[in-house]
Amino acid sequence: MATLVVVEDLVGPSVRGRGGHAMYVLQTLLGLERLGHRVVFVECLDRQADAAAVAEFRSLMTRWWHPDACALLAPDGRVLSGMSDAALDTAAAAADAVITLAAHYREQPWPRLEGIRPRILLEQDPGYTHLWAADGDVRGVFGEHDVYFSVGTLLGTEHCGLPTLGIEWHPYRNPVVLDLWSGDNRVPRGRFGTVAGLGDYGWLEYEGRVLGPKIEQLRAYAALPELVGQPIDVVADLDAGDPERDELVARGWHFRSPADVSTPEKFRDFVLESAGEFSVAKGGYTGTGCGWFSDRSACFLAAGRPVILQATGFEHVLPTGSGLFAVRDVDEAASAVRAIRAEPERHAGAAREIARDYFDSDRVLTQMLETSGLPSTG
Repeated sequence: MATLVVVEDLVGPSVRGRGGHAMYVLQTLLGLERLGHRVVFVECLDRQADAAAVAEFRSLMTRWWHPDACALLAPDGRVLSGMSDAALDTAAAAADAVITLAAHYREQPWPRLEGIRPRILLEQDPGYTHLWAADGDVRGVFGEHDVYFSVGTLLGTEHCGLPTLGIEWHPYRNPVVLDLWSGDNRVPRGRFGTVAGLGDYGWLEYEGRVLGPKIEQLRAYAALPELVGQPIDVVADLDAGDPERDELVARGWHFRSPADVSTPEKFRDFVLESAGEFSVAKGGYTGTGCGWFSDRSACFLAAGRPVILQATGFEHVLPTGSGLFAVRDVDEAASAVRAIRAEPERHAGAAREIARDYFDSDRVLTQMLETSGLPSTG
């Protein structure tokens, strides 16, 4: 059994109220624990937390994790919630690795975890982080780690021209704990839907092209509800009265509040109530061919909800055409919706099979640990 410290944000300002993000973090913790390891979760705040953030952290850890195997740290390193300061120091001294679940744009190791090696990075935003790092300080974006993974599974291959920055990047897929999605697998008759930060990350320049955020990609698919004769749900923070939102609503897009997916429980309900997912991807993923695939889409697959996702290169490494579709324009997206509606049970079964074969936490995390030179099971 290894002692593993996992670091990521759960209640920091940029992620509070994002149930899908919380589910991503929690499935990594639960998946590592399933393999038999001792897992300690740490969140390091970069500004003083308010009482509501501390209460939210405590509630999440009580509902989903272990209050005595976590720590919310203030900027000065003090424990605000979770295990005692002494218990954290004991766990850090015994730890076999520290795993950071995204690039955090800091050079220095985490406070109170400085002595843990190896340091492992599971990088989430290929395209953006790689191009930003190429224009500046690589360590200032990624930090200093011993082993680097990315959900850009095509980094360093002929399909993707992103700079690797002198780093050996190992391919990684975000894990799903299948048991969390194995309840009611009846095929729903509801709408297709997704959760989207439509303006996140802004614009990038890459190989002479300008790559925009999701709202730029969505415009190219604006006619999809009209083509398939049914509304499509989007959970997004596009303000009511925004002209762009009004135009999309007029064409059949149905906007829902981020409050509808503000907890992991609500996010899971949203996925299970959907007929499947249709989603565009940020231009930094579609335009670089990096192979990015969403942790959210992996949850849809695990729930037996087929996924239609704008192509990012993932079609080179994942099976498509049954349960999962990579699309490049609105006509391809409409054809995929019609195919799923015509044979919902077949595509639901194919979606679950893809989740089992490619995203099961037992498989994904075992491979990550073995690649990092750590024992895969306890």
